[in-house]
Amino acid sequence: MNTFVIALGAANLALALASLLSKSADQRHPDRSISDEHSLPSVTLVVPCCGAEEGLADNLTALLSQDYPTLTICFVVERRDDAAVPIIEELEGELVFAGRAEGRGQKVHNLLQALETVEPSDVWAFADSDGRPDSGWLGRLVARLEDPGVGVASTYRFYVPEPTSFPTLLRSVWNASVLSLLGEHGRNFAWGGGMAVRRDTFDRVGVAAAWSGALSDDYALTHAVRGAGLTVEFVPECLVPSYGSVGAIELLSWVTRQIKITRVYWPALFFAALAHHSIYFSFFLLGAWAGGPIALALWVLVLLMGAWTGARRAWQLPWARGYAWAYATMFPLASFLTLQATLRALISRRIEWRGRVYEMRSPSETIIVR
Repeated sequence: MNTFVIALGAANLALALASLLSKSADQRHPDRSISDEHSLPSVTLVVPCCGAEEGLADNLTALLSQDYPTLTICFVVERRDDAAVPIIEELEGELVFAGRAEGRGQKVHNLLQALETVEPSDVWAFADSDGRPDSGWLGRLVARLEDPGVGVASTYRFYVPEPTSFPTLLRSVWNASVLSLLGEHGRNFAWGGGMAVRRDTFDRVGVAAAWSGALSDDYALTHAVRGAGLTVEFVPECLVPSYGSVGAIELLSWVTRQIKITRVYWPALFFAALAHHSIYFSFFLLGAWAGGPIALALWVLVLLMGAWTGARRAWQLPWARGYAWAYATMFPLASFLTLQATLRALISRRIEWRGRVYEMRSPSETIIVR
């Protein structure tokens, strides 16, 4: 037993060192905006909405306040009686009614219907309605498309734990652990809440076809871009802050949905997460008492390194600095969230999302259960 627990501890120590030494999204990059406004490509920004979620008016106002001269914004909802419609109608921007999806996710359906309705631009950009970016966000994102090898420029969300509660803190810590997977390497994935792609690239790599039976807009786009030999460029200076309350049950459901989608669309990443968090949580439960003094020393060292990594991550992100204590102490709970979600994803591919229940048969086959 001692040897097994010590082996778990050694594996965890290696993983902790790799995390500590990795160059990831936590590290800030210089601003690389397009300086010549005459060279700016025109952009159509598509924002799918569903319901009058917390802070919606402020979020949409932030998108409408982008400092970008050649911008068209299109909001898209499923139905005319959606609670978001009165809020959108008080603002500027085109509004599209997509209708009910069949054989694909409602969000993907909304995006496709919007692209068929609005006037095309040089660049398609996409944002979620729960983010609140600064006014220079879109310009910095589009700037990365100047590199011809970049298929899509994308960023990620940062959940600001405000209003502060145990679930909002844990959501922020868990989300930041996913954020740490992104960086200057070839393993990035696009995030549908903040991504931009040139229209000719979008057409050439067949994103619309990839979306035709998909649930996940971002994973499907990622595979289409990579399949064409192009890269997913992560843009850390475009992180999108997201605010709002969350309950414990809602948090569990949200994490499980993310993991189940990953199980279908990126199995290698899913099984790597399953192995990683199984090793970590097994040692977390056993290392302090079941492996003797060597295992106990490794247990303390792994926890200290995890606390340091979490605190460092918080200090490097402007919205998290006041919550470094949470990042330094809640990472075992974040690991447990991932582990329980991966175990649930092994036995079911069914998720509930925005009032709909979906069964993911494959990346290209989605069944709407109800």
